[in-house]
Amino acid sequence: MSLAKSCSDLKKLDPTAENGTYVIDPDGDGGVPPFNVTCDMTDKNGVGVTVVSHDSEERMLVDRCDGKGCYSHDIQYLGSNLSQLAKLTRVSERCEQFIKYECFHSRMFKGNHAWWVSRDSAQMTHWGEAEPGSGKCACGMTKSCANANQVCNCDANDKMWREDSGLLTDKTSLPVKELRFGDTGDTRSYNEFGYHTLGKFKCYGIA
Repeated sequence: MSLAKSCSDLKKLDPTAENGTYVIDPDGDGGVPPFNVTCDMTDKNGVGVTVVSHDSEERMLVDRCDGKGCYSHDIQYLGSNLSQLAKLTRVSERCEQFIKYECFHSRMFKGNHAWWVSRDSAQMTHWGEAEPGSGKCACGMTKSCANANQVCNCDANDKMWREDSGLLTDKTSLPVKELRFGDTGDTRSYNEFGYHTLGKFKCYGIA
């Protein structure tokens, strides 16, 4: 019996399948080996959500790095590699990953200080629910940022805690491979810093 291609595929093959760890094989007899995932069979109206964890899910400090993108953090996915996850995106209808940056006087897109890196190593400058290629955060799409003239809340660049967050949903570029931040150097009167959080990678539905 062949393995399911995803948790949604497994749920379709076996509607009684419960939450747990399963082995999936998104490309069938292709060259990418099967791998372990967590299946959430109750989320998204019970369609069967494939959940992949990584080593950087905790809130992590960005500090003492003032240059553009000088802070770099690679994401290591547990039990799988980017080639395997790319195959998962192709058999899934939708994929998503939550991303958040909490900032204190630390800019993001103003001056190109921050970005994330796609699975194909492309520099990505959209954040949260913003459209791919827009160069904006979610608030920039709705024109609701803290500073109306900026495209991200963090670009207010004031001595207040701000946040830009939301779900990345462009499955052609997910999952996130690397996070880059800057503008977190010390000044004479205050410290600039931030925290990033990246959620688990999730895919569901059948393409």
